[in-house]
Amino acid sequence: MTVQLVNCQRREPVPLGWLARIARRAVRRLCLRQRGVVAVAFVDSRAMRRVNRRFLRHRGLTDVVCFRYGREPVLGEILVSPAFARAYAKAHRLSYRRELARYVIHGLLHWKGHDDRTPGQRDRMRKMEDELLA
Repeated sequence: MTVQLVNCQRREPVPLGWLARIARRAVRRLCLRQRGVVAVAFVDSRAMRRVNRRFLRHRGLTDVVCFRYGREPVLGEILVSPAFARAYAKAHRLSYRRELARYVIHGLLHWKGHDDRTPGQRDRMRKMEDELLA
């Protein structure tokens, strides 16, 4: 599987090369061997709110939205909100870059089929994210 990253917003800096390396390493460690591409797009707040409302029926801004298509050549799309990452990182005194990396990994875990709807699922996903970020 190939992961392609694209920055579709201008408000927050996105270190694409660094994040691409993290994504490639996560793909290897998660044993994602399907043929095709997963696109990771960094989008502005307006676009993320629109997608969140239209496809998930949720109101407001969210961190990551994942679509799994499961067919070549495009296997899926992961949308990431740099604005959400910036605000979360600031509020919790975390590194913005590391938070962006966590969101890319979080999206890949969702693509693989992991869920985070319950507290137990969230804890398991957080543990996997931490292991992949280490």
